[in-house]
Amino acid sequence: MSKKNNKKRNKIYWFEGVTEKGVKDLLNNENSKFKWLRPQRNRRVLVILMALGLVLTSLGSYWPTLKTNLNLTPEVGVLVYSVTAIFVIFAVVGVYSFLRIAVRSIADAPDELLDERQIAVRNTSFRYAYFILSYILLGLMVLVLFGPRLQMFEPEGNDGSYVVIAAIFATAALPSMVLAWREKDI
Repeated sequence: MSKKNNKKRNKIYWFEGVTEKGVKDLLNNENSKFKWLRPQRNRRVLVILMALGLVLTSLGSYWPTLKTNLNLTPEVGVLVYSVTAIFVIFAVVGVYSFLRIAVRSIADAPDELLDERQIAVRNTSFRYAYFILSYILLGLMVLVLFGPRLQMFEPEGNDGSYVVIAAIFATAALPSMVLAWREKDI
């Protein structure tokens, strides 16, 4: 009967994309496998890697221009593009997963699973993430106005969908990135 009640208690928070059990495990348990992620220096390395991954993801939109400037043959171009795209996407998803573990999923947890201090830290991180995202969007607007021409789902020219994918990744990751960078102890 106790196991049955525990299964029912694992509430899913659809909006935040977390479960009660998952958040409580990250908040309360000191898993030695992930202890290396907790120091601020290592979290900052993850933030830098995530930012680099976001930039590389967005550069996929300029692949036709890059391929022309690098004088790659079509066969080599496809090989370089495929390997790079797969590596970058998996790296971004992997780093984001480690980042969520490093900040104990505080940025994604609902209020009812956090104490007052954690809520204040999370809300401040969201505020800074919002400011950073507004500057990123300003930069994207300047890029659209003055940079090489981008179009969505363009088979031949510069395809803007990679910039959109990077912006979606940034929107999801920025609160955790800010939290990882700012907090000394998590």
